[in-house]
Amino acid sequence: MDTNSYEALVELLPQRICGLAVDIDGTITERRQRGDFRLSLEAVEALRALEDAGIRVMLVTGNSVMVTAGVARYIGVKGPHVSENGCLVYRRGSFTSACRGTARAAARVLEEEMSGIIEPSWQNRCRFHDYAFTVRRGSVEEVIQEAEKLLRERGHQVKLSHSGYAIHVRPLEASKGLGLSLALRYAGLNPDCVIAIGDSVIDLEMREAGVLLAAVGNADPLLRKRADIVVPGESGKSVALLAKIIVEKYK
Repeated sequence: MDTNSYEALVELLPQRICGLAVDIDGTITERRQRGDFRLSLEAVEALRALEDAGIRVMLVTGNSVMVTAGVARYIGVKGPHVSENGCLVYRRGSFTSACRGTARAAARVLEEEMSGIIEPSWQNRCRFHDYAFTVRRGSVEEVIQEAEKLLRERGHQVKLSHSGYAIHVRPLEASKGLGLSLALRYAGLNPDCVIAIGDSVIDLEMREAGVLLAAVGNADPLLRKRADIVVPGESGKSVALLAKIIVEKYK
């Protein structure tokens, strides 16, 4: 649901909020643009204010656990945090796999057979379940179709998703909702008082955890259509606005 005013957004929030689950790329960055990874300082300050107010902040991202842990440390948010699009949950210096399978073998096939068309992420050497590739030539849709056909022929049962930044090759059970559910259990949080916010179609999966789903104002059209709330603004500014409202409403 699109919300065009501060007052309308306040009315849509639940009576109690205990946590905010937030994507990274395109959500707490300054812009939603491939190759632009600059964090929004406005969003960072707002997330710290939530933590200071006693509201748990959890990162839920497609990045590797190493990147996720680093971002969380320097932003100053406690988590638990979800990486590899739901397959890993990081807390207290260690991580747990939420996914049983891995797409490692499928990723190797793509790296060998589609070299020049896609490029493996430098983070792949630090990944365990979900592997990422950027498109070098052709449209994202065409590349995904070609990759899916190749992997079917080779007998690999995986799923491919596009985050707006990269193509992710994932185990069939992989889901941000799966990882977020585990993170909420570790944190002792009821999903009824948690809001999740993101920018891509993959972020729709967070709703599987039973949380209220929000989209930044410049999110993928499908996420905007299906989200419970669309926050005015773009990327980090949307997150900063939502965090500000939460702090002011529940202080």
